Amino acid sequence: MDERLQRAAEAVRSCGADWGAFTNFDSVVYLANHIAPIEAGQSPFAGGPTAAFVNCDGVCGLVAPNVEAAAAAGSWADTKIIYEAFGFERPIDLVASYAAAVERLTSRLGIAGVFAVEAESFTSELAEALKPKRVVPVREALKRVRATKTDEEKQLLRRSARAAAVGQETFYRAARPGRSELDVFAEIRAAIENFAGERTPITGDFLSGKVRTAASAGWPIGRRLEPGDPLMSDLAPRVGGYWGDSCSSSVLGEPSAGYLKLFKAAEDALRHALDIIRPGLIAADLDAEVRGVVAKAGFAYPHHTGHSIGASVHEWPRITPYEKARLESGMFVMIEPGAYDPSAGGVRLEWMIEIIPGGCRPAAPFEFRTNIFDLGANATPSGRGV
Repeated sequence: MDERLQRAAEAVRSCGADWGAFTNFDSVVYLANHIAPIEAGQSPFAGGPTAAFVNCDGVCGLVAPNVEAAAAAGSWADTKIIYEAFGFERPIDLVASYAAAVERLTSRLGIAGVFAVEAESFTSELAEALKPKRVVPVREALKRVRATKTDEEKQLLRRSARAAAVGQETFYRAARPGRSELDVFAEIRAAIENFAGERTPITGDFLSGKVRTAASAGWPIGRRLEPGDPLMSDLAPRVGGYWGDSCSSSVLGEPSAGYLKLFKAAEDALRHALDIIRPGLIAADLDAEVRGVVAKAGFAYPHHTGHSIGASVHEWPRITPYEKARLESGMFVMIEPGAYDPSAGGVRLEWMIEIIPGGCRPAAPFEFRTNIFDLGANATPSGRGV
């Protein structure tokens, strides 16, 4: 039995439940290794959320639509019910097909009693099919067992971090005047997908110009890059069901003195985080330390200092002013200090950090560069930072 499934069973047991009904896509990845496509959201050919059921002994069942049959083949669930959802020869009542599949699984595995559920995605149709004696929330228990990573997860996260690093290296090569943000992002995506060897969902931000980078967030648009533009490339790819994340900032040409101050503030904050992150450090204290470095330079950032990462791109604990959780060896956290000034633009620098006994280490470090000087077709990055 995979250790992730064992941990999910522990979470169910700690809630006093007989079975867990897991309906968040990342939870289903985590405990059943069912890695369904997510970029278009839930399939229109589905009668309800793909669901994994786990009891206290680690017995696992899966219900999924036939459009996810290929993903289900890689799941380690003991019993899989694939129901008819996509078809063309006759109409299909998706909700009824889903309910019948749930009922077949419950009958086969004896699923009944008290259910630990993810309230945000546990539907009334699923409740009707299960007829639980009682439901209890599982979110708090599950987030805690997921916080530290298994050996298999560590390998997956390092690979996803490398995919993000490939994207950042491509960013430096691809950015040049006259290209649109969409042009550059398309080249970045292709590099990540060729590294991963698979279609890869990517979230994050890609921004150019003072106004857009100072705003700190946004998808790439058709804006054309111009000499002197500040650039921000925040890339979070999902590879093999696990997320990487990263952020790099640079200038297309000579950076202004104001921009260099922003860059130094973010760089110094990230370096300070690397110096102090260790098991036992309280997340809120880490947030205060990193914000303090940026504030001392005269800047601020309107977002969290970081977050944990795994089968979901944002996991617990987040690095925020309110989070009192202590960091533990085996956690993977993103650290992303920023500095923003409308007159100069915005800078955010981010690495994935693995917490180890006695300290931490970057999972897949890549260079931060203040500028891209060669504005020709063979753009070569220079002006190295970290």
